[in-house]
Amino acid sequence: MKGIKHVFFDLDHTLWDYDRSAHETLTEIYFNLNLNSGDLTQKKFVNTFYDVNDKLWQKYNNGLIDREYIKTQRFNEVFIKSGIDVEKSPLASSYFLENCSKKPYLMEDALTALNYLSNRYELHIITNGFLDAQNRKLENSGIAKYFKVMITSECIDARKPNPVIFEHSLKEASATKDDSIMIGDNPRTDIQGAKDYGIKTIFYDPSGRKKSLADFTIQSHIELLKLL
Repeated sequence: MKGIKHVFFDLDHTLWDYDRSAHETLTEIYFNLNLNSGDLTQKKFVNTFYDVNDKLWQKYNNGLIDREYIKTQRFNEVFIKSGIDVEKSPLASSYFLENCSKKPYLMEDALTALNYLSNRYELHIITNGFLDAQNRKLENSGIAKYFKVMITSECIDARKPNPVIFEHSLKEASATKDDSIMIGDNPRTDIQGAKDYGIKTIFYDPSGRKKSLADFTIQSHIELLKLL
């Protein structure tokens, strides 16, 4: 793409397969903690986690709760809504935090795209995820080597879509608005945030059903080989 030198990626759901990693970790928790001894099904446990987790991350992105709240209260809410004793929720929380980010799974064709793009652009990460967990994801999935800069929300106490995190990221990467583009799966935090700051955007939507104001929309990372 003409004039572009820096490509900024979101991490979770865009490059790293959060859903597959979380599902596998939650299944391990379900059986390791004998949560199947009552009426709670594995499917209900996993779906309850996704529901609780999505709402908590929306609150986090809006600055209504902090990292510690997610770490300490997430599984309490999951256990309560699942109708099981919260006594084991700290064990579930510790296991999830320790193991989920170690999963190596990437979104389909993400590695192919990174191999292609890394020979043509400088690649970076802008994420609202937590620094320690995001570093483990990059290392364990084998993609850390592709990125020059990773900026997390807790590093500068600003979360996407806040323009501060985009401004800081471009400064750290020695990039400008005109030579940068942002790729992400979230219409608000990734796309609207970057557009409001003045960066070109690519919306990654495998479902093909979501709407965004992005400059470009892709359903597969393979499309980046033609687009960029």
